[in-house]
Amino acid sequence: MTANIISPEVRPPEAAEHDGPGSWPSLHGAMTHRDAEQVLGCAELAAGLDEGDWVEPWYGVVIPAARVHDQLTRAAAALLRAGPHAVLSGATAAAMHGCDSAAGGVVHVTIPYDRELRSQPDLVIHQAWVRECDVVELDGLRTQALDVAICELLCTGEQRPALDCLEQALAQLGDTAERFRALVAERLARRRDRRGTRQAAALLQLAWSRPRGELVGGAR
Repeated sequence: MTANIISPEVRPPEAAEHDGPGSWPSLHGAMTHRDAEQVLGCAELAAGLDEGDWVEPWYGVVIPAARVHDQLTRAAAALLRAGPHAVLSGATAAAMHGCDSAAGGVVHVTIPYDRELRSQPDLVIHQAWVRECDVVELDGLRTQALDVAICELLCTGEQRPALDCLEQALAQLGDTAERFRALVAERLARRRDRRGTRQAAALLQLAWSRPRGELVGGAR
């Protein structure tokens, strides 16, 4: 996946694709309920949901049942549910960058403080200051930059998976691994929310920076 900085208003053309029983633009198969009604018609969408062809994982968004376990589809649906300026964060963002040791069925999304949205089953909502310079595009989805995601994961995640994700990141970065470690340390030092930063700093020091290729699937 190739990352590049984008503004919140920009949706790249490749983010739209055609999925499901018909042919229409969607974000990795995910659509808002309103868009699906406009494309399919209210009756057809209702029938599709009743018959199991479509699934509403969270209120207001629908995905084809065939893609209910697809990570990109679920991530896209989570962003549609969370609304503008939301960003994939923590373990979900780390997995988008290829560090999947902490990945699971739960999608983590961060929204700005001026938005209100409760967590739902398999969708964890965080609130924080969202700076656009810390947001990158991966597969057309707004995602925290790797250092931001790792910093959050070290502070808020379970220690073992968080450490494994950090070591995956360091392994992928090769010669720039120690520069990345220093960048994460700087973020920890400047983090406004101090909860978990002591644990995070300890894990950051503990992490083993191993040569590229030695780490396979997070195995230790």
